[in-house]
Amino acid sequence: MVRRPAGQPPAVEDDWRSLLDDLPMEQRLKAIAVYELASDRAAGQPVETAAATLRAAATAEGLDDGHPWIRAAAARISAEQRP
Repeated sequence: MVRRPAGQPPAVEDDWRSLLDDLPMEQRLKAIAVYELASDRAAGQPVETAAATLRAAATAEGLDDGHPWIRAAAARISAEQRP
């Protein structure tokens, strides 16, 4: 959970998982797995690179690579710092 000052709405990259709410459970679980895989490979990279990594993994898992969670998750992955 991300904490922010009262009255400040969540940033899109902090709330990408909420965009999965309209998906069936199986697709949600696949999307989370895709996020973890892409995060391992593209953390700290430009958002375009993270988005391309997410789209490729989503396609491989049979997910819609144009769903809004992809762009939001890409922003989050891009912001991550890994050792």
